[in-house]
Amino acid sequence: MQPMILCALAALIAVSARSAQSGEPPASLAVPELIVDVDVNDEVYQRPQPLTEDDIKTLVAQLKQNGCRTLLVRCGFLGLLPYHTQLSHPLQFDVEHAKANHQPFVGELQAYLAHGTSWCGRYAESLRRMNPPAVFIREGHAQGIKVLVWLDIFDDGYPGFRSKFLEEHPQCQWVGRDGKTYFQGLMDYSWPEARAFRVAQAKELLDLGADGVHCSMSSHCRHMTNTHEADYYGYSQPIVDAFRQKYGVDIRTAAEFDKAAWHDLKGEAMVQLYRELASLCHSRGKELWVGLQIGKYSQFAVDPHFSTNVVARYTNHWKTLVDERIADAICVGDYEIMSQPNAEYWAAKPDIVRQNGEDLFSWAAREYQPYCRNKTRLYLFSEWLSDLPGNTRFFADMVRKYSFDGVDVHEAANFETKPEDMAVLKAMSERLKDKPPAP
Repeated sequence: MQPMILCALAALIAVSARSAQSGEPPASLAVPELIVDVDVNDEVYQRPQPLTEDDIKTLVAQLKQNGCRTLLVRCGFLGLLPYHTQLSHPLQFDVEHAKANHQPFVGELQAYLAHGTSWCGRYAESLRRMNPPAVFIREGHAQGIKVLVWLDIFDDGYPGFRSKFLEEHPQCQWVGRDGKTYFQGLMDYSWPEARAFRVAQAKELLDLGADGVHCSMSSHCRHMTNTHEADYYGYSQPIVDAFRQKYGVDIRTAAEFDKAAWHDLKGEAMVQLYRELASLCHSRGKELWVGLQIGKYSQFAVDPHFSTNVVARYTNHWKTLVDERIADAICVGDYEIMSQPNAEYWAAKPDIVRQNGEDLFSWAAREYQPYCRNKTRLYLFSEWLSDLPGNTRFFADMVRKYSFDGVDVHEAANFETKPEDMAVLKAMSERLKDKPPAP
């Protein structure tokens, strides 16, 4: 054997040995992870009859055959919890609530009432026949797929949908300076009761055998009519008390106060939520994944939800999630529009300063990867696949080009409309294995 070949072989063995010690595959062998999220609500929506166990078995098998390695299964429905639980109202569309909270963006009222009633009727029948997350977990494991439950932590209100927890604890929503004007459906985790509720939800889903918990930044309540005043919300009693104790200022009455310090305290409340969820998950040998908006802050813009009308925000203490080994994986750009760097939405995030014309994916790689390396995996969120082949090629290329660990493809329903659509997912899986495109 030639000396050059011997040297190359020795180098490969050394890399493999280091990778074995760290639990990571060698860089030359690593293939980005193809994750598909399954919105059970849409699985019901797109079928004229109730969802069945056979439907789930068929879907999971197809996803496996076409390259999916991990499933994220949605376990929230605009404030309802669509599985067998006592934490939620029974799954039904509340016509009177929809009438009282009707807004133009949902369309003509009578059509909306008919649509919601039909949809939720099929859903309720599905639940009578089975427990959807349990079936997804069982079928995923049968296919050798890892299955995490997807929690909507900021998505608990919509016309016709009522959160049992928020009706019993209305204070656990983001609130204005008056202490009584709430951002309906936006859960506030500075309250211990809110954190306990989300941990209780995670516990009962892990009891079904899930491999972990994924916390999503999805928030349909941002579509609803709202104020446009910057930082209008965030004055919960726990935050007011914490600010007064730390800085001696009452943020509800002071003419001026340190807004950055205020955002930091709200962010610390979010870290505490993740810390408590991680404690539960890790005590069972399960994973916690965290959806993360990029930049210094996670923020909620309204009317529309990709505008600069930022009415609520908190500091992303993401380094704490890494340092304390809270997050096993972080999905960056979660429910944002990173593919549209010139959208006005990004003007509300001036801390994101791109260099030499770089795109937002390059910025995110530069910002997060060095700190997370060998500690926390980094995934991209695929956004909304309006152009199925084009979008899947684009996000596969972004993952490979900037060396992310994988991509959360949103969502399974996109690949079920036509028989040929599953082939698009397969093509994306194969593209992830290819040599990265040139920068």
